[in-house]
Amino acid sequence: MAYTRIITIIGIVCLAVVLAAGSARAAVEDVLLEKGVITKEDWLKIKAEKEQAKQQAKEQEKEQPKEQKEQAVEIIPHKETPTTGELIAGRGFEKIRYKDVYLAPGGFVEATTIWRAQNQNADVGSTYGNIPLSGSTNSKMSEFRGTARQSRFSLLAETIPTGSVLQKLSGYVEGDFLGVGVTSNEQESNSWAPRLRQFWATADFNSRSSLTVGQAWSLLTTHRQGLMPRSEFIPYTIDAQYVVGYNWARQFQVRFTQDFGNGVWAAFSIENPETVVPNVTTPVAGAVNSGVVLPAIVQGFAASSNAANPSSTLNSSSVSTDVAPDLVSKLVFDPGWGHWELKALGRFFRDRLNRGNHNAFGGGVGAAAILPVHSTLNFIVEGLSGAGIGRYASSVGADVIAKTDGTVVPIRATQIMAGLEWKPTSAWDLYAYYGYEYYDRASYGGVGYGSPLNNLSACSSDPPSGIAGACLAANKTVWQLHPGFWYRFFQGRAGIAAVGLDYSYTHRQLWQGTDAAGAAVLQPNGKENIVMASFRYYLP
Repeated sequence: MAYTRIITIIGIVCLAVVLAAGSARAAVEDVLLEKGVITKEDWLKIKAEKEQAKQQAKEQEKEQPKEQKEQAVEIIPHKETPTTGELIAGRGFEKIRYKDVYLAPGGFVEATTIWRAQNQNADVGSTYGNIPLSGSTNSKMSEFRGTARQSRFSLLAETIPTGSVLQKLSGYVEGDFLGVGVTSNEQESNSWAPRLRQFWATADFNSRSSLTVGQAWSLLTTHRQGLMPRSEFIPYTIDAQYVVGYNWARQFQVRFTQDFGNGVWAAFSIENPETVVPNVTTPVAGAVNSGVVLPAIVQGFAASSNAANPSSTLNSSSVSTDVAPDLVSKLVFDPGWGHWELKALGRFFRDRLNRGNHNAFGGGVGAAAILPVHSTLNFIVEGLSGAGIGRYASSVGADVIAKTDGTVVPIRATQIMAGLEWKPTSAWDLYAYYGYEYYDRASYGGVGYGSPLNNLSACSSDPPSGIAGACLAANKTVWQLHPGFWYRFFQGRAGIAAVGLDYSYTHRQLWQGTDAAGAAVLQPNGKENIVMASFRYYLP
């Protein structure tokens, strides 16, 4: 019986194969019934077994554990090779889908060599507002160093919640190694501490609004497109201090953004404040001073004695006692040609003198534009003008001074930056930026900023003067020319490898002061030439 059944099955299969060519749309059992190979009873049995198998397959598919599907890791490559601007802003990296979360590890490895014609004792971030003055010891000594400290790591996480008012949730962290630890040195161990650059979360709502909280680029920073994090305009420079006149900060903030459609955006942000008054009342002998002269016992600034009294965990005495956060608002237009911005900054300052607090309001207004002059060439321009805006410029100018009665006076300033970015081929990025910063004189007798009574006799001293207060150097103008290029010698699924060369010429001019006798008018200046060469490997 078993043998007969086997022969019957083989025959049925062979016949089914022959008949299938001419009866593709008909079921096999239907053809066999029509030809009399099987009985009606066999036909019903086969039909029932096939229906049962189909139903079981559907049930197995429904019962398949979700974890089995979600644990599958999917790599989502980018459709286009990311630009240098996207990479340094934290975009352009391949995403990995894990469960319902999209992860994008990013960053780059960097090896940079630095040569400065005038010694700054600085790493990859230059001190534009404090370059050596001509004639001083440092102006007559060059410096060379190599560093990997600007190497960067980042991680983006995104998810799309279902059944809620949220359109997307995003989290981003970014760091480098430009921090300084207790044992950090360039003598042997080179033990540099990791440093937090950005760490924020953004909730995008279905109403086309978004909320960003955490540490990010200040809203005051110009964007390349739109108004969302990771779309900021960051100069292509190797120098981590970017360009003179460039407005920026990375700090804590709570930001609300609204996309009105048709390329119109608006945002408002409250951000962590800090008042820059980079000088103590009685300058230390041999120190490089900022030209700010304060009343003898004024309190409330980062350099004031009260800032260090409660054993601060924030770099000892480097935190001012601010009364309120900085307020930033921005309006953005992307009309189809170019990116346009209008910005406003509000700041609140405070000191304490003669048993009373003194408050002042400062801030400024600005504008920016990124214009595609050609498909391969962008023109960038931005500017900010106001009072008490020094900390938002790359030379980090003084924000305020205090009168002898404690009145806080914000220092008026103007900051401008313009540049060209040219990409003739997919392998080349060429750039040139020009920046200018101006700080107004705010002099009130023996105190203030840039007083004509300031002693500048030791500003060009070689060796450095040991006389306290012999170089009360208040910057009047700082300007810079900053060209460079990046060349990608490899780009593919394994990442991008590029070499870059960066040059800058910076000129620093002081407000006029006197010699040691208080008679002759002196106006020292400084000039700095910097060359940086870099190798970068960007993660895919």
